Amino acid sequence: MSESVIILACSSLKDYIEEAQKKLGTEIRVVYLDRYYHRDPEEMREQIRSALADLPEDVDTVLVTMGFCGGSWEGVSCTKRLVIPKIDDCVSLILQTGDEPISDLKTPGHFYVREKDPKRDSIKRIFENLTTDIDEETKAVYLRDWQELFSGIDIIDAGFNDTRRQEYYDSVKEDAEWLEAELNYVRGGTHLIEKLIKGDWDEQFTVLEPRTPVTKDQVLIQK
Repeated sequence: MSESVIILACSSLKDYIEEAQKKLGTEIRVVYLDRYYHRDPEEMREQIRSALADLPEDVDTVLVTMGFCGGSWEGVSCTKRLVIPKIDDCVSLILQTGDEPISDLKTPGHFYVREKDPKRDSIKRIFENLTTDIDEETKAVYLRDWQELFSGIDIIDAGFNDTRRQEYYDSVKEDAEWLEAELNYVRGGTHLIEKLIKGDWDEQFTVLEPRTPVTKDQVLIQK
């Protein structure tokens, strides 16, 4: 890859991008978007547009290392060439370990843990943060709703995030028991990120020339 290439990524994938670059021996510049903005696709879209507008003039190709993310990329265009994985979100991106073009690799009703520190992906902590100002009776109703919504918690083993250690498993197990959900391991990794960096842009990617708006049909593979 030349100096004219830059990676635009969600901060939730920082460890995975660093691991991919380490494997490949590359040092491509990376611009991270705060994962916080995933709470609202329109807010994330504005962050994406702002980041694209502020890219250095010498950049001609942007390697988009994130998913379509709830429509955050819909209608986005810029003066650079965009290379986008045909993936619905960042979880599917790291669950993709093969070359078959599939946009959504998640199991419905499953919550995925992928951080090196499992506390960052704690579903119980997310629930507590969302229900801070709610009375206990209403919180109990919401918890039952979540227990019906989530049937499983899957720990993503990417081979470098050390998720097999006992303390990691025990931490997630507490969440699973609280949620009354089944706990399992699933395989993940940096396969798609590595292909993106190497320029192996096959049917798993969409390449858009400058000033071409991104659309859902271009990025997501319909089942």
